Order: sequence, then C-alpha cells, then structure tokens
Amino acid sequence: MASISKRGKKWQYRVSYKDNDGTRKYVNKGGFPSKKAADIAAIEVERQHNRGANLDLNKITLIDYWDKWIELYKSGKHSSITEARYKTIRKQLLAYWGESRELKSISKSDWQAFINYFGKKRAKDTVSKLNGYVRSMADSAVDDQIIYTNFTHNVVLTGNEGQAGIIKYLQVKDLRKLVNYCLEFSDYEHIAYYIIATGALTGARYSEVLGLTWDHVDLKKRVVHITRTWDHRYGSGFAATKNKSSVRDIDITRELADLLLRLKKEQQEVYLAQGYRDSKQLLFRSIRHNMLSSTAINKDLRTIEKTLDISPTITFHGLRHTHVSYLIANHVDINYISKRLGHANTMITQKVYAHLLEDQRKEQVSQTLQALSRL
Repeated sequence: MASISKRGKKWQYRVSYKDNDGTRKYVNKGGFPSKKAADIAAIEVERQHNRGANLDLNKITLIDYWDKWIELYKSGKHSSITEARYKTIRKQLLAYWGESRELKSISKSDWQAFINYFGKKRAKDTVSKLNGYVRSMADSAVDDQIIYTNFTHNVVLTGNEGQAGIIKYLQVKDLRKLVNYCLEFSDYEHIAYYIIATGALTGARYSEVLGLTWDHVDLKKRVVHITRTWDHRYGSGFAATKNKSSVRDIDITRELADLLLRLKKEQQEVYLAQGYRDSKQLLFRSIRHNMLSSTAINKDLRTIEKTLDISPTITFHGLRHTHVSYLIANHVDINYISKRLGHANTMITQKVYAHLLEDQRKEQVSQTLQALSRL
C-alpha cells in the first residue's frame, strides 16, 4: 500500500510491502514536483512487487550487483586467470561509476558514454570483452526485474586496433633453425628447449603444453590429448581449457614423439637419482621440480633467437602463429587447422589469420589464372 505526502515543496511516496519471509518493509522516495508524479512512481513500485520483483534490490548499486552476480554465478567456477579478470573489471567499473551509482539509473546513453571513455586508451578487443561481461550481468538484472532492458545491447564499441591486428610469426627458414636447435640440444637441464619444440610443432597454447601429463601422451600413436591446462600465472595447478573446443587430440611428428620419449627417459633417471616422485606426472616439470613461468620461457626463447640470429623475435604465443602460418603456406585445410588449434569454429581461425589466408587466396588466384591461360 502506498502513501503520498508533501515534504517542503516536493512530494514523496512510501510503499509498504512484505518480503518472502513475511517481514514488513518500506520503499521511500522523494523529490517529485507534484503529487501525481509521486503517485505514478509509487504505482510502478507496487506493480514491480506484484510481478514478483525483489524490491530489496530496487536501489542496489552497479558495484554491489556486480559483486552479487559474481558470487552467485562466477566465483569458484573458472580459472584463477578469469577470476582475476573479474576483479580487474570491477576496479574499472568502480573508477568510473563510483560506489553509489544505482544500477537502475544507468541508461543506454550513459553506458555508451562509458564505452566511449573506456575505449580511448584501450584496444577494441578489451572493450568488447568488458561489455560482454557486463551484458551478462545486466541480463540477470533484467531477470531480477531491477531493470527492464539491457543497457549494453547494440552499443557501439570503441577502442583502437593497436597491435591486435598484427600477428608476429617466424619465417620458414627461422622456424626450421629454431626447431632443429631444440631437437639437437634439448636435455633435462634445459627443459625450455623441450617446451619450445612442443609449442612449435603442435601450435598448442603455453598453458596447454604445461598441462600435459604422461598419461595424456601416446608416443606410439603419436598423439597428445589436450584435456586441461596448467595455471602458470598464479600457480594454482591444473585448470580447465579455454573452452570446450580446446579439448582435442593433436597429431605429432615422429621427431617430436622421439624427443618426448627422450625427455621421459631423462626425467625418470633424474627422479630416480633424486628420490623424487611426481604424483601429477607432468611432462615439463623442471629438474628443480618447478614449472616455468611465461616470463621464463619467453626469456629462454629470446636467448635462442639471439643465438640463431633470428629477427624479428617472437614470444611463445608467436610459436602458435608460426605453426598456423606454416600450415596455411603448405595449403593445409582450414577446417583441420581450426580443430588442431582448438578454435570453436573456422570463423575464429579465419578472423585471426585473415591476412595469411588472403596471401594464400592470391596465390590460388594466380595459379588458377595460369592454369586457365594454358587452355
């Protein structure tokens, strides 16, 4: 039931209701220019309550609802890297919106203004990811009847392309030098060489390579089974793959199978001498029983590149790009490449490697025209 009263020159309403526990509660709001305006607002609050809306959330702030949403739907269900991303987004939202901005007060125009601001110094991909997370949160707010439309829908994403469109990879001659060097000089003291060779010859992500265990490597059939990753950033152990499609089998060459067999024998000999047993059976646990961070592996990779006079240099993730560029240059089917990489579909592969595929298309056009001219 609503009551309307005048306070000074403005009008206010007070709506009483009972929550799910039967406790009497009130919603108050003032500042209306007329009794009619206050009455209309009160009727809307009563309508929300009659539709089953939780009026306790009616004045919830953006930050408080973000925290509630994360706790209910996200916390403890994802990798520590993703959990850290949620915290980063919270800081970014808090910096712009503050602690007291009510969720229901944010309009589509308000959100567009934020996106324009946020995108000034960030890559478009970063803006898109933040908008995607908040979109999911806002969908829940619609379901909770705090807001009636999702303010993130159809917003114009801003941001600069930066280096996002530039993919660094090795030329064939440099790839050959790198792989041959690792094949020749790998030993258990230099576990990084084994890791680099595996990355170059599988195209797997660094976390996927580190997550390999001996029971997930079939050296006879020459197949590695990617079913999980290793959290090298926060050291929390095994983690889920990036997505469902990342769970896959990757066929490997005889050379890589032989290299991994060599690693297995070396590792067994060292562990026996040390009296150490690795309960997790990790391929790439070092001689000191630790796992190399991405910083460490990239440092070792740069050292090798310098030794071999490879320029421009790449990071470990660049090995993945190099792997793809080599397969594309050798006319390997894009569908197979996409599955080998663990992409959800070929559209992702085509988007990421558009420039490489365009080079292939031009070559195919040239070959087609030459063939037709010989008629």
